[in-house]
Amino acid sequence: MKKRVVSLLLVAMMVVTMMAGCKGKDDGTTSTPTGGASKTEGGNTESGAPMTLELWTSNRDALENKNAWYVKKIEEEFNVKIEMKYRNEGAGDYAEWLTLAMAGNDAPDWFRDQAVNLTTLTDYVKQGLVAELNTEMVKENMPNYMAWTQKYSNIFGDDPFSIYAVDGKVYSIPDAKVDLTKFCLMAYRQDWLDKLSLKVPETQEEFTEVMRAFTFDDPDGNGVKDTYGYIGITGNADWAFSPIFAAYGTYPGLWYAKEDGTITRGEIEPATKEALKYIKELYDMGVIDPEWMTIDFEQAKNKVVSSVVGCSWQNWLTILTVDGWWSALKEAEPNSGWAVTTGIVGKNGDQGVMQFNPLAGVGLVFSKHMEQQPEKIAKYLQVFDAIAGDPAWHEAEIWGVEGETYTINENGDRQYTDAYADEGARVKYGITAAYRFPTLEQFQYDPEVHDSIDYTAELNGVRAKTLDIIKGKYDILGNFKLPVWADVSAELPDMNVIFAEMITGERSIDEFDAVVQEWMDKGGKEALEEAQQLYNERFQ
Repeated sequence: MKKRVVSLLLVAMMVVTMMAGCKGKDDGTTSTPTGGASKTEGGNTESGAPMTLELWTSNRDALENKNAWYVKKIEEEFNVKIEMKYRNEGAGDYAEWLTLAMAGNDAPDWFRDQAVNLTTLTDYVKQGLVAELNTEMVKENMPNYMAWTQKYSNIFGDDPFSIYAVDGKVYSIPDAKVDLTKFCLMAYRQDWLDKLSLKVPETQEEFTEVMRAFTFDDPDGNGVKDTYGYIGITGNADWAFSPIFAAYGTYPGLWYAKEDGTITRGEIEPATKEALKYIKELYDMGVIDPEWMTIDFEQAKNKVVSSVVGCSWQNWLTILTVDGWWSALKEAEPNSGWAVTTGIVGKNGDQGVMQFNPLAGVGLVFSKHMEQQPEKIAKYLQVFDAIAGDPAWHEAEIWGVEGETYTINENGDRQYTDAYADEGARVKYGITAAYRFPTLEQFQYDPEVHDSIDYTAELNGVRAKTLDIIKGKYDILGNFKLPVWADVSAELPDMNVIFAEMITGERSIDEFDAVVQEWMDKGGKEALEEAQQLYNERFQ
C-alpha cells in the first residue's frame, strides 16, 4: 500500500465539476464551475501584472524551491504570482508567531490553522486585527465551498458562517475534517479469538468471557500468564473505557446532545454510574491491564503491538494500515490479525466509541489590512475554491505528473516512479503537501472523492467496511468559547481521578450521586446552562 502523504487525521473533499481550466484572464474574469465566465472583483491589478498571493509552508526545502512544479502550475492556471512564506512548525510555535505577527507589521494576508481557536479569534476581533467578511462575497466566489457545506450540513448546519461568528459578525470561513465523525472503533486480536475458539463479542456477557479468556487461557501460547484482555489508549478513565461507557449510552469527557436536544457531559449522567460498576467488575477479575492509569498513548500502543493485551480502541488508520498497529504487530507476530467492531452492545442496545470533533480550528481568516483589498480577498477565495473543488488539483499536489513522477499499476493504483519514491525528491520536484494552497490539512476535504486519490483500492475497501460499523459521539462544543466553563472547570471535582478511584476500589461507587451534586453546585450547573444556550444558538 502506498504511503499517504496527507495528515493521519484525514479530512477530505466533495464531488464537484472539474475546474482545471479556471485560468484568470486579463479582463478580470475567471471561469465559473460550470464553465461560463462571470465578472468578479478578483482580476489582475490595474497595471495588468499578476496579483501576488501568499502560500505558507512549514517545509524550508519547499520554501527555497523557486521552481516548484505545483506552485508554477497555480501561477499559470490562475495568472497570479505565488510568494512562498514560512509559517513555523508545530502548533505552539505557529500560534506564538502568529500572535506576534498579527500585533505587529507582519500580519499574513490570511491564516488557517487548528492552533487558532474561537477564543484566539475573538481576541483578534476585539483588538481589530482581522477582517470582517461579506458572506455574499464568499458565496459568489466559493460555490464549491457552499455546495460542500450543504453536503455536510450535519456538521455545518444551515448557516456555516454563524458557527464562529463574533457578536453577530463573520470573520472566518469554517472548515472541517468531515471523516472524523466516523473515525474510531474497537479492535480484537483475531488470532487470539481463533486460538480460543471465540467469536467477536457483541453483548456485555460475551465481552466479559472474551476478556477472561484473553487473560487466563494463554492466548499467545507461551505457557505463561502474561496477557490481559483490555487496555484503553490513555490513563484517563473517560478515554480508556469509552467503548464500555458507550454501551451504557454515555460519553464522559464530552459535551453532547441527548435525543431531546439537552446538552450534557457524560461524567454526570446516571448511566455512567452503572458503567463504572461493570468496569470495576472487569478490573476486579484482573482482565484490565493494571497499569492502565499511568499510561500515555505511546505506552498503550506498545502494550498492544507487543501482545500484552488483546483488545483496545483506536482510529481505523492506526489499527488497519501499515503505518499503524498492523505493521508493527505483523512484524513481531506474522500470524496475527485484527477484528474490528462498533463496540459492545449494552442492555438498551447502545454501542459506540468516542469520535472526534470535525470542525478544524476556526477555518480561513483574513487579516485586517485585507479589508482595504476586497479584490485580493476575492482572488484568494476564487483560487482556493477552484483548487479545493477539483480533485485533479489534489492529485497534482500529491502525485505530480503521470508518467514522470507516478504511474498507475495493474490494480489501478497510483505509485511513485523510482526517481520520486523518496519524499525529498518529490519536494525538490515541487509536489507534496508542503506546497498545499491553502496550507496544512486539505481544504474542503471530502472522503468520498479524495480517498480514491490518497489510498489504494484495497485500503479504500477496508475503509468502506469501517463506515458501516463505526458509531459514537464527539465533543460538539469542543472548538467553542465557553467562558463560564473555563472559569469553573478547575474548581469542579476531577471526575477522571474519582472514576479511577472508584474502579480500583479506593472509593465507593455509591458516592457517585453525591459527587455529581458537588459538580453541579460548584459551577457545573451554570456551565451546563451556558453550553445549552450556545448549542441552541449555533446548531438548532
